[in-house]
Amino acid sequence: MKSLADVLWAERTREEFAAYAERGAVVIVPIGSVEQHGLALPVDTDNREVEYVAQEGARRAAGPVLVTPVIPFGISLHHMMYPAGTITLRVETLLRVLGEVCESVVAHGFDRILLLNGHGGNTGTASAAALELRFRLGRQIQATNWWDLTLSVFSEVCEGPVTETIGHAGEAEASCILVISPESVRRDRLQVVPGVTDTPARATAEKGQRILAAGAAAVATLLDEMAARPGRELVGIPTYAERR
Repeated sequence: MKSLADVLWAERTREEFAAYAERGAVVIVPIGSVEQHGLALPVDTDNREVEYVAQEGARRAAGPVLVTPVIPFGISLHHMMYPAGTITLRVETLLRVLGEVCESVVAHGFDRILLLNGHGGNTGTASAAALELRFRLGRQIQATNWWDLTLSVFSEVCEGPVTETIGHAGEAEASCILVISPESVRRDRLQVVPGVTDTPARATAEKGQRILAAGAAAVATLLDEMAARPGRELVGIPTYAERR
């Protein structure tokens, strides 16, 4: 498995990028949010989770991968009703940021970009950006929520009412943060309050390890699939025969 330093865009010097591009490296652009996560979890929970999964997935992938710094702000308008530290962007702002980041990455010779999303409110915007950029830049650009790649793990791990997805600031997310940065969890405040989907009191580090490991493995598989396909191709509607 690669070292963490090997997959970090921010650790490269100016002369090192060309070699990664020549080897067909996939570039992951993680997208998060700064928004209320109840009483027990920090407002940058989504950033920590998507960064962890992106980096660990990149380390496990067979080929070269670079992970850019997390885009820390997202579409969190639905959390602004709580006076709780949320910072939100407009949809047009995030679209423009994603477009200009991808344009910069492509300008340095990279043909494969994964917009890896860590916040549900970004889903539609990230997907729309990837669609538009695939055609405009003529590159293989995809967008996905990291947890959507491994939904079965939640029914296997979680005991509460939310077992089909990651939820918000509840059992699954609290479990992940107990692994990534346990010192950030306010253990005396693991309560259900408005703006939280389920109780974080059910969280354990063991559950978090299983969720994050499944996420990283699924991201690694997707990265290998992207690396196996052409970086530059006409993106259209394939015939039935072409899909087989």
